[in-house]
Amino acid sequence: MTDYLEWSKLARSEGGHYNNLTLMNYHLVPDFSSIPIEAFCGKDLQRLAAKTLEQPPKRGFEATPSKIDPANLSADEVRRRKRTFNSLVTILRMVFRYAWENGHLTSERSWKCLNRVSVNHQPRTIFLTRSECKRLLAACSLPLRNLVMAALYSGCRVGELGDLRVADVGNGGFGVHIKPFKRSPARFVFLPEEGMAFFLEACAGKQKADHLFLSTKGLPWRRQHTLQFRTAVAKAGLPREFVFHGLRHTYASDLIQGGATLDAVARQLGHASTLTVMTTYGHLAAHVREAQVRRSFSALSKANQAAAGKQEERFAELRRAPLPETWDREGNFERTSSLPRTSLARPSKGVLETFASIPGRH
Repeated sequence: MTDYLEWSKLARSEGGHYNNLTLMNYHLVPDFSSIPIEAFCGKDLQRLAAKTLEQPPKRGFEATPSKIDPANLSADEVRRRKRTFNSLVTILRMVFRYAWENGHLTSERSWKCLNRVSVNHQPRTIFLTRSECKRLLAACSLPLRNLVMAALYSGCRVGELGDLRVADVGNGGFGVHIKPFKRSPARFVFLPEEGMAFFLEACAGKQKADHLFLSTKGLPWRRQHTLQFRTAVAKAGLPREFVFHGLRHTYASDLIQGGATLDAVARQLGHASTLTVMTTYGHLAAHVREAQVRRSFSALSKANQAAAGKQEERFAELRRAPLPETWDREGNFERTSSLPRTSLARPSKGVLETFASIPGRH
């Protein structure tokens, strides 16, 4: 594991390396680090699957939570546990690979048992209404409020906003230039007029090379927003599951609801294609779809056309009706199973039995 972490520190992003280190210390080190690597087998992997189901996630430096009965897990909780298990399997495969390359393994047997489980990836897409956005902003400290406001105006990730400099504002057009981040190339994000005013105001009194947004301690934003944001979410009375990345979802859903094309939204977010935008936000543009259907449908019945002409006031009333407070949740179909429609994973029988033992949740 030490060999792998040395590689991870050099090859992965700081956040990716930190996540690996956290997962290994929480799930692998206490119960599995003493196993001779060539003695590791399918039974150990099955034990890891059981532990992943029983052990709730740990956040930050909080005390290790007590184990729970997997039978009480919801389908979404099982899905998240499966994703954690798959991340651990990926780490173990890399660990075993380095053991093989460094001469600590004489056989591939222990490596061959490391297979992932099938899981239906349900995107966590909670979106805020404008009234909810205002409640959240009111609950934030000033530095965090500026960061949240910037995300709502641009749809940028927290890492992209943390790297933003004064020279990036208005550099190439009416918006901000975003540097390459993770696997995404550099892009230009256009802003609405009030957003442009906000970013220009944030530049006031700073040098071109200065970071645009700083934390409460005067440092560029990295991961230190997490606890502050979670506190603000609780104070604003928003869903506990809402995380900073949800501001990006909120931005995209607002654009789509306002009639923006999927291609425009994808380019603003930095996606290579519209596929992610279509699958994640396509069901939210209810009134946009209604307008498109109204414009595109060819006449079918003169009698019904005449009847429609007599209902103009009622039609206008229906179109003026506000969306329900939970409009963002509607159409976001939750699968009762964590299994995907198709699967290429080949987990062992023992691991399958462990996840399948949860009634109605496997």
